[in-house]
Amino acid sequence: MITSVLNDRYRLDRELGEGGMGKVYQGYDLLLDRVVAIKVLSTTPLNPQGSNHLLDEARAVARLNHPNIVAVYDAGQEGDLPYIVMEYIQGNSLHEKPPENIRQMLEIAVQVCAALDEAHAHGIIHRDLKPENVILNETGLAKLTDFGLAKTLSSRITQEGTLTGTASYLSPEQALGKPLDGRTDLYALGVMLYEFTTGELPFSADDALSVVAKHIHEDPIPPSQLDPDIPPNLEGIILKLLAKDPDQRFSSALDAKQAFEKVLGGETFTLPEKPRHN
Repeated sequence: MITSVLNDRYRLDRELGEGGMGKVYQGYDLLLDRVVAIKVLSTTPLNPQGSNHLLDEARAVARLNHPNIVAVYDAGQEGDLPYIVMEYIQGNSLHEKPPENIRQMLEIAVQVCAALDEAHAHGIIHRDLKPENVILNETGLAKLTDFGLAKTLSSRITQEGTLTGTASYLSPEQALGKPLDGRTDLYALGVMLYEFTTGELPFSADDALSVVAKHIHEDPIPPSQLDPDIPPNLEGIILKLLAKDPDQRFSSALDAKQAFEKVLGGETFTLPEKPRHN
C-alpha cells in the first residue's frame, strides 16, 4: 500500500486521476513549502524495467523548458514505487471543459503546437495527445501534460510494433506500429480539433480495434457536413492534419502553429488539392 508521505518529503493529499502509467495526486512538498502534482507509476512493486520507464519519462520532460509544458521538479522512489513530482496546475482539462468558441480553440491550438515544437526539437514524441492531457489554467494558458507514453527518438522503451496510445486519437502509422516522428502528434491534434468543431470524433465504433481500422482505411467526413458554419480555412487545416500519409500533413508543429496564427489573423488557408484514387 502506498504511504501518505514519500521519502519524508512529498505528502499525498488527494487523488486527481489515473492515466496510462499510474495515478496522479495533489501533494505538498514539505521541504520547499509548495503544492505539487505527484505521479506514482503503480500501487504495487515494479520490476526494474517499469521503474526505469517512469524515470526515463521524468528525465525526458525535465529537459523541456516551455510555458506550455508541465514542469518536472523531481523524480525518485519510495521503496519499490517510483514517482515524478511536477508543477500543480489549477484548471480543467479540455476533456472537462472544451473550448467555448472557435477563436479560443485556435488560441489553444497555437499553444499546443508551440509545446509540441519544443518537445519535437528535443526528439520527444508525446504519442498520447488527447483532450485529457491538455489543461487550461485560470488565465487561459494551455499546459501539455502526461508524457507517460512519450518516446525519445533514440530510445527503445517499447518493443517495435507495440500498439500504444488512445484508439480515438491514434495516427495510422502509430496503429500500424511504424516508425514515428512528430507528425503523429499533429494527427492527434487534428482529431481533437475535429471533435471540438463538430462535437463528434472523426472515427468511432463499438470497439477499439474497429476504430483503429477506420484510422487506417477510412477518410473522415468533412467537418462542414456536420457543422456548415465552420470556416473553410479551418476545415482545410483539420483535414490536412488528418491526412493518412504523414507527408501530406504539416511538416512540423511550427508550420501548423503558423497556419493557425494566419487564421486567427484573418488570413486564408487553402487545402492543397487531394490526389484522386480508387
